Amino acid sequence: MKTERKSALIAGFALILMAVAAAFSFGYVHNLLVVPGNTEITVNNLQSSGLLFKAEIMGWTLILILDMVVAWALYNFFRNENRKLSAAMAWLRIVYSGALGIAIFNFFQILKVLNGNSAIADKTINQQVITHFQSFENTWSLGLIIFGFHLLLLGFLVLKSKRIHLFWGILLVFAAVSYILIHSAKQLFPEFESLIKTMEMILMLPMTLGEVGFAIWLIIRGGKPKTLYRKIQKTETEF
Repeated sequence: MKTERKSALIAGFALILMAVAAAFSFGYVHNLLVVPGNTEITVNNLQSSGLLFKAEIMGWTLILILDMVVAWALYNFFRNENRKLSAAMAWLRIVYSGALGIAIFNFFQILKVLNGNSAIADKTINQQVITHFQSFENTWSLGLIIFGFHLLLLGFLVLKSKRIHLFWGILLVFAAVSYILIHSAKQLFPEFESLIKTMEMILMLPMTLGEVGFAIWLIIRGGKPKTLYRKIQKTETEF
């Protein structure tokens, strides 16, 4: 029980820290520096805010590390209930982390381009930068399909568990299906970009609630004995 409690705390706090890092790196910095459809402004933003861009890279690197920590911690938390399913769930997150690592590499390539030979024409620099950004987004999107299947197995584990309320399992499965559908659509139907973005915005709240909410559950209740339910059962028996 102590091991499960420790794993729950590690996974929970890592997930919360990851959410904060993602809000900073992608939600704030990335959306601040990258202007879709305007390469020149994007490159100018990167050149004038180099430290901020490097902070974004550090944030993504932290997310990558935390993803692997979460994979290990969740496996340890669920392994006594279903070792094979827990291992598959953890490995899918590790594979996703590999895809994320490849995506992040594009940021280092952008730094190399921006800090490279000043004799290179501006148009060439702009094209290289935007190509690496597109590569990042495409690779990350592909990885998030894998991440969706990771969440799907995690949701199944939660649904099968007698220690966790069904609500969290249903929410995680819903988030998983949303990830898979949205990012599969991005890969297969790029011409419907506007529609896909609208769908993503609508589903973002339940997707985030599923992941962050379960992280909070892990911190508060994960690995603890079900004393509350025992008290309820005892009270019902007395009546």
